[in-house]
Amino acid sequence: MNNRKWILVLIGVLVIGGLFYLFASQPAASHQPTASKPALHKVRLGLAAYQDVLVPYIGVIKGWYKERGLDVDVSFWEYDAIPEAIASGSIDVGVSNFALVIATHSHSPNMVYAYAFNPFDGGFALMIRPDGKLKPLDYFLKQGLSREEAIRQTAQQLKGKTVVTTGNTDMEQAVASFARRGGLDFRKDITVKDLPPDEGLALFLSGVGDAYMGGIPQRTRAGKEGNLEMLYGTDLGSPPLNGFVTTKQFAATREDDLLKIINVYFHTAKYINADVDQGGEIIIKELNSRSGAKFTKADFRKAWNGLEHFFASPEDAQRVVLDPSGTNYWKTCWDDCNHYFYEIVKTIPAPVAPEDIFIMEKVQRDYIKKYGSQ
Repeated sequence: MNNRKWILVLIGVLVIGGLFYLFASQPAASHQPTASKPALHKVRLGLAAYQDVLVPYIGVIKGWYKERGLDVDVSFWEYDAIPEAIASGSIDVGVSNFALVIATHSHSPNMVYAYAFNPFDGGFALMIRPDGKLKPLDYFLKQGLSREEAIRQTAQQLKGKTVVTTGNTDMEQAVASFARRGGLDFRKDITVKDLPPDEGLALFLSGVGDAYMGGIPQRTRAGKEGNLEMLYGTDLGSPPLNGFVTTKQFAATREDDLLKIINVYFHTAKYINADVDQGGEIIIKELNSRSGAKFTKADFRKAWNGLEHFFASPEDAQRVVLDPSGTNYWKTCWDDCNHYFYEIVKTIPAPVAPEDIFIMEKVQRDYIKKYGSQ
């Protein structure tokens, strides 16, 4: 064998030996455990096409739920249909208020009100036509009357009139509360045209009815069409409290997931507070695609912490809703809803006790323990 062949053989031995050493020194991949992320917890969240109810939707678009281990599947409903969606098992968590929880309790006793995050304190307005047949509150205030007397005389104008609104909701409740301030019998003195908010607005804009009550998107659209605010906000009565509702079982067995949803809400509110225009873009796009609101950035700026308020921390919620001295103390609103449904419209067999139904105080304690108060 010549020298050239010996050199080639030697090179081959060295290469094979090197490869053997390389692979022998590596741990066998087949024996190593494969690290994997824990599966996301699926949560079905029910929302409605309103500028406030859509706030949790931003967390889906931004991926904030997934960062906390949740796979949130959003479905959209008429606002007053969300309790039924909870009762039927179609969703796990939804956004609703005391009025709907109390109104549906007799046939949906499993639903609980978990956490308030949005007092609708200036949100409702009773809209009237600009022809002067019904006068707004300002008309009476300019006559030098006290606010209480001006509200009474404003309300008295509704006797014999037709109001277009959505029955058995906080919208109709606001109309009933206003009528009571004028000494009117809501059932005998006023005719209610009961329709979902968008359908009711379309009917009112077509000329039917003397006054209209809907949500902020409908109120905004009615104003753009030249209609006037007869009066609004707390002049109508105790404001609603929007918040998360769920079932007793979900709250008991998946409270950690519920706390994560609330945490995303606070994160979202802070995000919008930092830049209202940017924060409102997702909401405006979704709202206008699902309703005839024609909402603008200016409309959203007016609503955000203006016509209504949005908590950015559990500290805010504690001060406004849970403390008895709060401007929107929960028990006052709860009692007003019971009075409306039991005494006025008589659609519930008995007043609904808040025990085991209003669970926000427990959820608040558990949230602060896990995340803090800021």
